[in-house]
Amino acid sequence: MKPTVNILLSTYNGEKYLEQQLHSLLSQQHVTIDILVRDDGSTDRTCDILDRWQQRGQLTWYKGENMGWAMSFMHLLAHSHDDADYYAFCDQDDIWLPEKLLRATSMIAESGREGILYCSNANYYRNGHVEGLIKPPGLHYDLYTAMVKCITVGCTMVFDKVLATEMKQHLPRVVPAHDFWVYQVASSIGTVCYDDTSNLLYRQHAHNQIGQKRTFSEIWTRRMKTLRTFWHDHSREEMAIELLRCHGDKMPSANRAAVEEMAHYRKSVVSRLRLFFDKRYTMGHFTNDFFLRLRILLGKV
Repeated sequence: MKPTVNILLSTYNGEKYLEQQLHSLLSQQHVTIDILVRDDGSTDRTCDILDRWQQRGQLTWYKGENMGWAMSFMHLLAHSHDDADYYAFCDQDDIWLPEKLLRATSMIAESGREGILYCSNANYYRNGHVEGLIKPPGLHYDLYTAMVKCITVGCTMVFDKVLATEMKQHLPRVVPAHDFWVYQVASSIGTVCYDDTSNLLYRQHAHNQIGQKRTFSEIWTRRMKTLRTFWHDHSREEMAIELLRCHGDKMPSANRAAVEEMAHYRKSVVSRLRLFFDKRYTMGHFTNDFFLRLRILLGKV
């Protein structure tokens, strides 16, 4: 029997690339898909496109108020079907290769585990050309790194019913990024399965809600933009607190201790210094780790 996958797609003014993405979803091999779409307040022709596809019985969609892409995806998860075998996040402007979901669901099934998140590399896709993988092979990942960075992007993520059910029962109040949150949940109470290969064309263009930066100028432009919110940013600390609230009782003791170290690091100078010197919390790059530890000292993580 083919595995069933509930694809969760959030749209916002996506008329330019949406139909190409939808066609790629329908081309998925050896899986049964069900597409659920939430529109986050589009003002272009996106809703007309969704209406047309819904009338043909190819998806189900609903319109919501604009709450931003991260919470829009969490809203989708909360309203997803309860009878699917797997769940997959989907952006409106990428292209899925035909074997994307088959590879993901096969790797999850072969693991023999429950509460598992599959995620993978992706191919940069810009101006009709593939520009290589967004991540180098052989990434290190564990709960400590998950507390400070997400190793992949949400559009590669596929997770099983056990993990989906747990997350639906304990929704966060707010998250800076849905993929970061799901990655942290899976790292703390379940299992993460990362695939170095890619079955996704990750489109980069001027109107990306968020995206990976590839060139030197793109990377440093993004870093400079983060300085605008630097003094008010406690997103990692806040996510750790939410993790404890939502899933703390399901965490093994060692995992709970790792999350608590991030959640409570500002309670004392000793706590801050303990996190500062704990090299297990790493971004995986010297420059990024320098800024991370500077932010820890300043209490801005």
